[in-house]
Amino acid sequence: MGLSETTVKHLLLLLNFVYTVLGLVLIGFGIFFLIYVTSVSIGENVAGGLIISLGIVIVIIAVAGCVVAARESPRGLLLYVLAIVLLILTQLLFLSMVSHGTKDGLSGSINEGFEKLWDAERNETGALAYYETWLHCCGVNNYGDYAVINHAVPRSCCPELKCVNVSSVYKVGCKSQFVEYLDERLLVFKIVCWLLILGEAVGAFFGWLLLTGLKNQGRRNNSVWM
Repeated sequence: MGLSETTVKHLLLLLNFVYTVLGLVLIGFGIFFLIYVTSVSIGENVAGGLIISLGIVIVIIAVAGCVVAARESPRGLLLYVLAIVLLILTQLLFLSMVSHGTKDGLSGSINEGFEKLWDAERNETGALAYYETWLHCCGVNNYGDYAVINHAVPRSCCPELKCVNVSSVYKVGCKSQFVEYLDERLLVFKIVCWLLILGEAVGAFFGWLLLTGLKNQGRRNNSVWM
């Protein structure tokens, strides 16, 4: 082959180190997802858990890839290539879910979550205070929501909790602000996943090259002894 087994092995070790780093990034993102998104909808625990699980699987496969490459184990390399192919398919499925998530499933969960918060706001003022202060928003859809339920606009709808006049009230609603915030964070997940998919495809190719090279080397050694 064009590259020596030693060169391919070193490239494979380097790629698996990169996989490990990106897998840790996914784990961190999954933790973020659990902490912030589930505060609106508990149903997103599953999504956060899946992202963390994906990151853990990537790290495990990457470490295993380093071991089998270092040991030059043909059987281990074959299993590694198969695992990488399955991992790529899984990540493509994840990306498909995320791409439709904010438009369908995820936004539906967010709608449900904010509806629950607004029901709580009707009974006791302050249910939305955390999001209003954090995202600089007011109400679910806009500050006019409070007029509908005959509630005064809370201080959390104003900069530094000081509502001087109507012009100082945040005009945008919290639901749209949260969706925008989440979309920005999901972009990180998409970028990391695509980087992993591209890198894993290269890694699977190098793994197959190394496996083929080791088999050819074994055949040559056997032919010499014969």
